[in-house]
Amino acid sequence: MCKVIKVLLFGYLSISIVQADSLKVRDSQTGALIDAEILIQSIDANDLTTEDLRNIKLGKKPLADILILNSEVIYTQKTAVQLSPGSDFRLLTVSADGYKTLQTYINANSNVVLEQIMLDQSVYEPKSRNLCEDSTLCGYIYDKNSGMPLRNVAISVNNDSDKTETYTDDYGLFYFSEKLPETIEILIQQQGYQSQLLTEVGTGSSLQMVIDLDAGSGIKKIDMTHPLKKGGFKDRNSQWVRAKLSHQPSEYNLPVILERSSGAVYLEPPASIRVGFSSTGGTCCGSNCSTSQVYSLETYVQRGLDNEWISSWDSDSLKAGSIPYRSYGAWHVINGTYPGYDICAGPCCQAFGYTGYSSTMNAAAATNGIMLDLNGELARSEYSAQNNSWDDPNDGLSCTNVDLSCGNGYVGSPSAGWPCLSDSLSSNHGCFGHGRGMSQWGTQYQALNGSSFADIVDFYYNANNNPSGMRSQFASTPIRLNSIAISDSVINQNELLTIYFNIFNSSDTNQPFGPVLLGASLYDGVAYFSDLANDVSTTVNQAGVSVLDRPFQLDASVLPGIYDLITALYLDVDGNNQISSADWLLQVYTQTGALEVLEEGDLIFRDGFEL
Repeated sequence: MCKVIKVLLFGYLSISIVQADSLKVRDSQTGALIDAEILIQSIDANDLTTEDLRNIKLGKKPLADILILNSEVIYTQKTAVQLSPGSDFRLLTVSADGYKTLQTYINANSNVVLEQIMLDQSVYEPKSRNLCEDSTLCGYIYDKNSGMPLRNVAISVNNDSDKTETYTDDYGLFYFSEKLPETIEILIQQQGYQSQLLTEVGTGSSLQMVIDLDAGSGIKKIDMTHPLKKGGFKDRNSQWVRAKLSHQPSEYNLPVILERSSGAVYLEPPASIRVGFSSTGGTCCGSNCSTSQVYSLETYVQRGLDNEWISSWDSDSLKAGSIPYRSYGAWHVINGTYPGYDICAGPCCQAFGYTGYSSTMNAAAATNGIMLDLNGELARSEYSAQNNSWDDPNDGLSCTNVDLSCGNGYVGSPSAGWPCLSDSLSSNHGCFGHGRGMSQWGTQYQALNGSSFADIVDFYYNANNNPSGMRSQFASTPIRLNSIAISDSVINQNELLTIYFNIFNSSDTNQPFGPVLLGASLYDGVAYFSDLANDVSTTVNQAGVSVLDRPFQLDASVLPGIYDLITALYLDVDGNNQISSADWLLQVYTQTGALEVLEEGDLIFRDGFEL
């Protein structure tokens, strides 16, 4: 029997799936239906080891010796398709020309309906880029039932003193290039369809939207005010607040403090995430979701961050927020306990919509693949709106911090494992949240005070490298050094050496990882010798193994002898192309006795050949 299911997509708007058990594959940037191939492999869940399931969650293939009970291939042909019912664990591999292949799965005996899968283009150049890159507002409009683009839809942008109007083209695309007020209303009208009025739409950065229209008449009003911004700092959406306050603390076990002089912990991000929604396409809480949608992890972070952080905030605030947002989502992929999905779309898990603000998308791209670890394992990195340990009796906000003993001007919740931390910039702001982890408003205060995103993350999660209790979380790295090679193991003074960095990259390659600084020094047991001029800044652009190189110029201070070679990867946090204390150390690699330096002119033979 045919029935309409509404699915939340692109912010607070909705799209429909024609039948409850139908599945659509869509472009993650434009919302267009994709001609995709879906390989479905049924597996006995009892045949999957913990390692197998973890590899599947990371986007890897299960071991070859796993018995495949049944296989089928479905071609979507830009329409919704029916999934055959099944009680077994089902592994889905979704591919399409021009798109990155995505792997996901359906749990055995799951009653959660998988309704759509969003694919990322294999080269990050969405069809809308040429028109949208210089726009302040653009989007696509579709017929909700057919998924086909609608042309000649009228889009009006209204503010207190002006009104601007445009129409969609044959692809359903519209855009505005003129500067828009900070807050606008958007009215969308098409004969034969229900109009939509979007109010309090922020324009702090350029915005891309996808909107699906219902057939019918009348007007649907949608309030787009950010929950953290409603009524200013003092008054926020009560439903959103109640959901956020229902967060349960992470299990508290005193971690072993890792020695971190060799750099960050390497953690491989999950490739995708299954997000739970209600049967009507709205948000749901905890285990109460009945439908799911699948996104790549980076698309989830880029498109969802503005639902937790205000998109007009400082870029370092947004970058700082993207790291726990990614880590919290990834933790639920690896450790999730919900039936049929990894995390719910509601604020009682982590708020997620699908608006595309350039500020939050760029912030997430700048931290591509970086998460947080606790004692070497992926951290469930918590945060809440305002963690100042003082409950203002006059602000009307609900403070759920179970331990306010830290006092005004401090953040923390000692009884939940989060030690007190002086945070003077949050002084006299009433507690609004649980006090654990990062303070969302605090990130903005600190960014405006000149802190980098790395400073902010280190401040809230490890007390600036003074870890204790749950405040012992550090930024991880999605890249690692496999090995180092050099052009010559024996070299004369004042000669040029080439160093080759063999790097493995597990981050999303639709966005380059970096900028990364390739550092190197020689060590003779007493002193270090560097070549700062050749500390190369680069990006890692491909998945898997890359070999990057940098020169190292020996000078007269490097005397004849045997030297250790010390190489390092840094994330260039301040973007100045120089290694400094502001940058994050990702990894150090030492080769003992790697290089012999001879007195200038002594090297006559090399590898048995006269030079």
